[in-house]
Formats: sequence, structure tokens, C-alpha cells
Amino acid sequence: MRRPYGPLLLAMALGMLLLPMQGWAAGDGPESSKQESAAAPARLFGSGKQEIAIAVGYAIPLPVGNTTAEIDDLQYVFLAPRWGIGITNPLGGDAFYRGNFELLVEGQFFFETEPTSGWGGGFALLFRYNFLPDGKFIPFVEAGAGILGLDFDVAGQDDGFNFSPQAGLGFHYFLSENTALTGEWRWLHISNADTREPNFGIDSSLFLIGVSFFLE
Repeated sequence: MRRPYGPLLLAMALGMLLLPMQGWAAGDGPESSKQESAAAPARLFGSGKQEIAIAVGYAIPLPVGNTTAEIDDLQYVFLAPRWGIGITNPLGGDAFYRGNFELLVEGQFFFETEPTSGWGGGFALLFRYNFLPDGKFIPFVEAGAGILGLDFDVAGQDDGFNFSPQAGLGFHYFLSENTALTGEWRWLHISNADTREPNFGIDSSLFLIGVSFFLE
């Protein structure tokens, strides 16, 4: 029997994560709203600029190539605390692709919900390109790779030390001058690079939402 615990755990985690934002989004009144409207989030992106963030998400199977029935059914909750630092100032002048590059160090914790119960943990380095239009909406693309210890116990993928190349896209939406709601979609692959058997590889479609704090 399938256990629908994953989406329930995710909903509870999202509630705890987003509850404090209600006050930030509401502000302190008309004057606060005017200040937020006048804020220029792009000023927070540049060489040496930092962010601290946390995100939670849920992964569903993304079958690629040869897999097994258990890999095709694999789902997990994903928790990601992260720290980022800008490695370039804004590039591109006034072009539509104006933006900056950022390096992210992300802790990654996996809590398997289907087809068995298991866990994993590690970290990843990600390079992100933030597009910097005027306004509160900042889209981005990102790619990187990580390492993790895995204990999923699914047929077709050996547990233990694995690698995790990944790539995706997302956005920041600023709720106040220095705080943003962050949403992402990411492809995430888990394998051991054929250092052990079996190694069918696990591909997931990962949806994340979180909050990011930008330091000036």
C-alpha cells in the first residue's frame, strides 16, 4: 500500500516555513508598502553580496533510460539550507540578460517516502545566474553537483557514497527590502559513477519553495 506521508509532511513543513512571512508581506502599513515598492532588489546582487536561505521541497520520479520499478516509484522530501555569495558584479549593461553569477553552498537532506523509507545527506556546490530586471521579481538559472551518503534501499541503486549532478531554474520574489520568497524546479540525478553495482541512477523532478535573506 502506498503511504501518502510525503505530501503531508511537505505541507506541514511549508506551513511552518511560511507562517512568519505573513507579517513581512503585510508590512506595517501604507508607509511600509511605499518603502518596499521603492526598494531595488538588484542592489543586493553583486560581487561579495551574500544570502542565507532555507528551502523545502518534494521530488517525484523522472524516469530516464533503464530503471527499475522501485526507482520509478521513488519519492522523497528534500530539505536544503544554503549560503550564497556573489562572484561577479552585474553583467550585460541594460540588456535583457543583465545579471550576476553567484556561488551557492547547499546542505542537502533526503527523506524517502516511497516506495520504502530511507534517508540521505550531503552537500552541493551550485552556480547560479540571477537575471536582474527592475522590480521585485528576480528569475535565475542554476547548475552544479554534490556528494551524499545514501540509504534508500531500492532495487537498482546501491546505497553508500553517491554523486548528485543537478540543474534547474527558479525565482526570488521580494516580500521586503532584504527578504524574498524563493521558488525552484530542479532536475536532480543520483548515481555512483559506476564505481559499484547496481547503478541504474535515480532521476527526480524536484519542486522547492523557501525563504532567502540577503545581507548588505
